[in-house]
Amino acid sequence: MPLIDTTPGTPAASGSDQQPQPNSELASNFAHPALSPLELSTKSSVWGDTSGSAIEPADGDWGHGPARRAVLQQHHNRCMFCGLQSIANEVHNRNDNHRDVQPDNLNVADSICHRWQHLGEIGQGNGLLVYLPNLAPHDVSHLLRTVLVALLSGEESTRNDGRRLLNWMASHHQYVEDAWGSSDPSVFATAITRTAQEDRSRRALAFEHLALVLSPEALDSAARQWATEVNAKWPVTLWSRVHHDVMNAPT
Repeated sequence: MPLIDTTPGTPAASGSDQQPQPNSELASNFAHPALSPLELSTKSSVWGDTSGSAIEPADGDWGHGPARRAVLQQHHNRCMFCGLQSIANEVHNRNDNHRDVQPDNLNVADSICHRWQHLGEIGQGNGLLVYLPNLAPHDVSHLLRTVLVALLSGEESTRNDGRRLLNWMASHHQYVEDAWGSSDPSVFATAITRTAQEDRSRRALAFEHLALVLSPEALDSAARQWATEVNAKWPVTLWSRVHHDVMNAPT
């Protein structure tokens, strides 16, 4: 898109002394943030919902047919929360209501960010809420994904680094235990279901700096797909070099 309107007959195109006029459409896409805020939530309890612990819409055959593929294609398989593009991504109900499959209520989320919205469906022992005040929520997702890919590496040293980092992240659950009495996602899910949708902003403030860490077993299938996609662009063998270049880049 040109910065200046230079269509024939305009002052800028005809050589007039008048000041050129900026294109009125310039930066119009800045009106909405590129990514949505990643906040802790859970699936709404809706009368007649038979989807159980499903992460994606499961009403009838919706989740297994062309409607699901259409949503993923429409949003280019790009997570609305962290920006990850992957064929392992899932369909997310923006308002947490799995009976609401209107097009404007559907978007795409990767398997980690999606479970931030499904604390009640994670399952016993598959996740912990942790306190990580120095990391943005979407960066927690990226870091955890990197760890999971490292754990699938053929290099033992890389797997060991992944384990140490995962243990470091998980150890921060103790801060949540001390402050809230529990770091179990299902406990927070129960509390969330007892609050009104109108309290989302207040909830986001109360849960500020809390993040979700998931066990490798809970994301095994997605992690293997991520490993394939990551290694195609950034092989694990190059990570140490990338880290060196980033940490030693000139200011």
